[in-house]
Amino acid sequence: MNILVVDDKKDILTLVQTILEMEGYKVTTSNNGADAVVQCKHNEFPIIFLDLMMEGMDGFVTLKEIRKTELNKSSHIIALTAKAYENDKREVLEKGFNDHFSKPFRVNDILNKVREVIER
Repeated sequence: MNILVVDDKKDILTLVQTILEMEGYKVTTSNNGADAVVQCKHNEFPIIFLDLMMEGMDGFVTLKEIRKTELNKSSHIIALTAKAYENDKREVLEKGFNDHFSKPFRVNDILNKVREVIER
């Protein structure tokens, strides 16, 4: 299984990549929305971790574009964001994300979510 991680902050990108790779998952990374969309046109990612607040194409626009791709229109897309309020979470889910993780997040939450999605 190949998991896509999209974040414009290198430290977050590296952290999530390391967490997932240590558990044996293949990880593709992208540091912006436009590149993530290109990746999604050529590769299937059952799970995508997507930052909301990025320069250029933000996470909401990126999500819409990813959902248009043939290979990833039904991917489980998880928002990674500093927006932690209940209203923020509700907005994220209403706009088409499958899940929401606030930064900072717990390692076990990331791994448990990946396992949960895989088991479905």
